[in-house]
Amino acid sequence: MKELKTILLDFDNTIYDDLNAMRRTFVVLKKEYRFFKSVPLDELLSRFYFTDYRMHDLLKSGELTASEVNLMRTGMFLEKIGLPLKDEMVKEIHDRIREVHVRMGKPFPGTCSLLAKLKKRYRIVIVTNHMGDYQRDKISMSNLGKYIDFLIPAYDHRVFKPDIEIFKIALESVECYPDETVMIGDNWNADIKGAINAGIVPIWVNFRNEPPPEPDFPNIIRTFYPPSETIGKIEEFFSNGLSNIPIPDPLL
Repeated sequence: MKELKTILLDFDNTIYDDLNAMRRTFVVLKKEYRFFKSVPLDELLSRFYFTDYRMHDLLKSGELTASEVNLMRTGMFLEKIGLPLKDEMVKEIHDRIREVHVRMGKPFPGTCSLLAKLKKRYRIVIVTNHMGDYQRDKISMSNLGKYIDFLIPAYDHRVFKPDIEIFKIALESVECYPDETVMIGDNWNADIKGAINAGIVPIWVNFRNEPPPEPDFPNIIRTFYPPSETIGKIEEFFSNGLSNIPIPDPLL
C-alpha cells in the first residue's frame, strides 16, 4: 500500500472564507459608490462569482494575460448588473474590490491549527482556479504562507480544475504520484470529480452539512475541529482508496 505524502488543497471556501470576505467587500462598496446601493447584496455576489467562471475560456485562448482577463471580468460583472462604466471607472472598481477583498478575508476556524499539524507530516500544495498574485496576497494577509509548500494557480497555467492537467502540474511540483495524494476541496465538480478522474482520493469539505450530490459518497469533512480528529479522517479516507468512491457522472 502506498504512503500518503501530499495534501492537495483548494483555497477559496475550503480553507479560506472567500464568500464572506466578498460579502463584506460589497457591503463596503455599497457605502462608497452610489450606483451599487440599488443592487441587492446577494445579486452582487451571485453575478460576481458567475462572471468568474466565464473567464476561463478567455485565458485558455492565450490572447490575454491573467491581469487583463481579471480586469475584463470586473467590466463584465458591472455590465451584468446594469452598470456599463467607462474604462477608468472599471479599473478603479476592480482595484478597490481587490484591495478590500484581500483585507476582509480570513481562514476558516481551525484552519491554522490543522495546517500546522499537517505540515509536520505532509507536503501541502494549494490548487486554485484563480490568479497567482491575487491568491498570494490573500495567503500573505491571512498568514497562511508558512504552511504551504507550493501554490498552483490555474490562471497562471491556463488550465483549470477539473481538468486532469492541473492535477498533474500540482503533483509534478512535489514529484508525487496520484496514489500518494489526497485532494481536499469544497467544489463538487472542480475538486471532487476532478480528483477522481485524476486518480486521486477526493475529500469534500462540507461546512454547511449539505447532502452530497452522490448520496453514497463517504469522504466528507464538516469541521476542522479538533485538528487531530480531522487528520485521522484524512488518513482513513486515503487508506480506503478509490475503491469505495462512486464513479462520478461525466464532468459538467
